[in-house]
Amino acid sequence: MWLDRLTGERRKDLPEVIGSGRYLAEAKLTDQHKVGPGAGSLLVDDGSEVAIVDGQRKSFRLPARSLAQKVELFERILDTIDSSIDNETELASPLMPEGVVNEDSHLNSFDSKLLKIIGAGHLHQISMRPRLDLHYEDEVTDVARAKRLAKGALVHLASHSECWQRQTLSGVIPKRVKARFSEDDFNIYENRVYARLLDKIEQYLSKRVGTLRQLQTAVSEALEFYGANDLHHRLTEEICRLWGKAFTQDSTSKASEQLTKTLEQLENALGIVRGLKQRGLYLLVSRAAQIGDGLHLTNILSHDQHYRHLPILWNELRNVIGGKRTTPDERRELNEGLNRAYSRYAGLVLRHALTPYLGNEFSSNWAGLNLKLKQVGLDWQLLLSPSDSNRAERVLLEIVPWMGLSDRPEDVQADQNDERLSARILAWPNLSDDRLYSGEDAIDGVWVQLSPFDLYGVERFGRLVDQLLQRELVSGYGRPIIKVPTRSLEVAENVKRLAVNREKYQIRVLEALSPVDLSNVERSLESENAAAQASELDRRHQEIVALQKCPVCAGSVKVIHQEPSGFVADCGPCKTKRYLRSNGAGLEYEQSLAGLSDFRLVGRRSYSFQIGWQPLNKNVAGRASFS
Repeated sequence: MWLDRLTGERRKDLPEVIGSGRYLAEAKLTDQHKVGPGAGSLLVDDGSEVAIVDGQRKSFRLPARSLAQKVELFERILDTIDSSIDNETELASPLMPEGVVNEDSHLNSFDSKLLKIIGAGHLHQISMRPRLDLHYEDEVTDVARAKRLAKGALVHLASHSECWQRQTLSGVIPKRVKARFSEDDFNIYENRVYARLLDKIEQYLSKRVGTLRQLQTAVSEALEFYGANDLHHRLTEEICRLWGKAFTQDSTSKASEQLTKTLEQLENALGIVRGLKQRGLYLLVSRAAQIGDGLHLTNILSHDQHYRHLPILWNELRNVIGGKRTTPDERRELNEGLNRAYSRYAGLVLRHALTPYLGNEFSSNWAGLNLKLKQVGLDWQLLLSPSDSNRAERVLLEIVPWMGLSDRPEDVQADQNDERLSARILAWPNLSDDRLYSGEDAIDGVWVQLSPFDLYGVERFGRLVDQLLQRELVSGYGRPIIKVPTRSLEVAENVKRLAVNREKYQIRVLEALSPVDLSNVERSLESENAAAQASELDRRHQEIVALQKCPVCAGSVKVIHQEPSGFVADCGPCKTKRYLRSNGAGLEYEQSLAGLSDFRLVGRRSYSFQIGWQPLNKNVAGRASFS
């Protein structure tokens, strides 16, 4: 059996086209050597498109070739961040590490040698004045074409009368003779080395330039983010803080300058190499003539003033790119490790998003509830449980990190969720999008972008977490506490911030109570054997206390009740306004920062959602009403 991680469904047979990392084996496989070690293994590709699964031929959906440089850069960044997660006392930055940028922004040993050799004109001299060999070929031809007789030409003429023009008393006048022709042979070993080296250099430089362009785009947009005037300052401060864990603004500027300089040099070198491939010697060497990985140092390659630089470049390039290719087993093992690293990366981003609630820990008490972040396999769950009872934990949010390097599959719909969960979100890199703050919405249906290239990554998860937790708070606001004893109702009537309904034996908490009032009502309930009501009263009060903390600046805010079941909370210092009001179909909660609601402008700090009159199904219905 296979578990589809994206839909949560179990299936016996796999589709013809498989997304790498999407399926998890739940039973031992018959073709272990093809897809993994056995039960519990993740089905990932081994670098090839074809896979044999349980004796059936399947194919993997691989990323587009145009994304090759971005995919490799993404994997390097992911590996670098993953290595720093456990090595730092505080949370590592989930954005692009400085080490990756610095490593690529400077010329490496091959780059330097190549630029020096191109600058000295050695490659141009080989192209224009190559070494060559003379190729001799004997051919029977007309006398008029013959310039040099071949060895044994007279013997051939004497034995082939058909080549005679006529015979005289003095001898034979030939019509055709065996002649020797010479031809310039450019296909010597040294020239084949030159041609194949140009191929390798072009391939390397194309890849290197593509990587540098990706880095330059990321760094340039980060610099633009520093100076953006239309974004709210609290958003820019938070994102710049995360970026600053890896880069300062000054180091970002210097990295941008260095990237621009290196990119200009290598783009120029790439243009020269492509020019050399379009003229001169390269066109005279057969494309079929290949060279092994190791060079044979001939006299020309060792001593010629121009050719002797070819082995230097060849060996240095091999050292830079690595001469050994990974085997399918090694690539599959690497992909499994990358999927685990991507899962840990999702946890890192979630921990950053949960910092206002959990700090740097994995669990904490919040609004009278135990809030805990837990990793389950490759997935992450946010769990809630009452702190004063033994009730089981409830899954509030589940994040499924899927390192799908291709486009997201069309067969996963917004309503395909586990009914036990309040929100089940699928996170994927979305590498086909080049923008660092793409999209006007934090999430798209059940999908959320998760990538070190995305400056808004923590903001996306933060908005999702804020919406779900704020929903927990406001869903209980004004909810009546039922079956309250008469004597406790009499005590509650003396508390201004409680609404008492004697006919229905109910009380409602409208605003935060003073410690004395809360204590008096709780003691009255406990003395009347209404411990459940006392516990619920404490829960409602803790929810309002949590609402009194501004979710943006953490300042103290007064929650003012508005009939029939709403409230308004206005934070003066940061200009965050929150409303809970009736709209006919139920209750609507709205939070806005300085009147702005666009996710691109304020991030997680503005949103709204609906709360129906009836209890909501624990499915995506609650989440689908978010905006």
